[in-house]
Amino acid sequence: MTSPPVTPDTWAGLLAVPENRSAFRAAQRLVKALAADGSAPRFARPLVFHGPTGCGKSALVRAVVQQVIDGDRPRTVQVHPAAELPRDTQELSVLRPLDLLVIEGVQDLKPADVESLLVLLDARTARRLPTVVTASAGPAVLTDLPRRLTARLAAGLVVRLDPFGLASRVCFARWHAARSSLRLTSDAAEWLAQSADGLRHLVGMIDTLRTTSSARKGELSATQAAELLADPLPPTPTLDRITRTVAQAFRVKVKDVVGASRLRTVLIPRQVAMYLAREVAKLPLVEIGKHFGGRDHTTVLNAVRKIVSSMSADAELAGQVQELRRGLE
Repeated sequence: MTSPPVTPDTWAGLLAVPENRSAFRAAQRLVKALAADGSAPRFARPLVFHGPTGCGKSALVRAVVQQVIDGDRPRTVQVHPAAELPRDTQELSVLRPLDLLVIEGVQDLKPADVESLLVLLDARTARRLPTVVTASAGPAVLTDLPRRLTARLAAGLVVRLDPFGLASRVCFARWHAARSSLRLTSDAAEWLAQSADGLRHLVGMIDTLRTTSSARKGELSATQAAELLADPLPPTPTLDRITRTVAQAFRVKVKDVVGASRLRTVLIPRQVAMYLAREVAKLPLVEIGKHFGGRDHTTVLNAVRKIVSSMSADAELAGQVQELRRGLE
């Protein structure tokens, strides 16, 4: 049986479902406030999005940032993983007057950076400037963080995102497939929703089907989808191989690339390796983060964005990354 026409409730290229609708409304209000005339948006205190990995926090943050950047009023925006919060006083001072600051993965904040974040939040609150914070759990549950910090987060607007239930995953499967020009029967959409281990896995399955079923005509059934996804995929480079290749190219040690060093000579190779692990090996952000010193998936996502941005401005880096990519593919 063919799936019924898809008429999804969407915002900023994302699908709204019961599990994320409250967060969507908060995000929309923030974007509207930043688009309004005046210099004091309504979100003076932190806006906290929390939920387990895979519930869509990073996608929602990206949508907010893009909507603000694309708005009619010029706004300054930066996104920072909490695990890599700047420690330099001058760098921190740059973050204070931003129209919008996003701190991702606050549960990964290092103890040495707590005071810096407290000062930063207080300075932005005094200026009535909005700060978006993402976390794996609500402030009351983040017991590894000091009470002084969690109290400030709890004083803001705290919104939970839940993992998609089966009905929402089915809706998502139909919606994403339609966006990818892939036609699914109802049983195929339900089979995919039941088989996927989270939204990222579901997206990967649909993207694989789009590529492997390009020669087929008509809707794809559950049986056909299962057969296509069961076919062996071409071998992909391992994280160890990617790390060794990048370390050799940049003349740094592998242990430094996967370690905690923040030196620029190590930071760029680490970000390049994360980018290649994501773009070439198509590995999950969480798996990449674990390989590179147990970093959070938001840190990996930020590294990928930085390399994409840097390559557009640095032809030498772009050429080096492309050469590494060709050697790994």
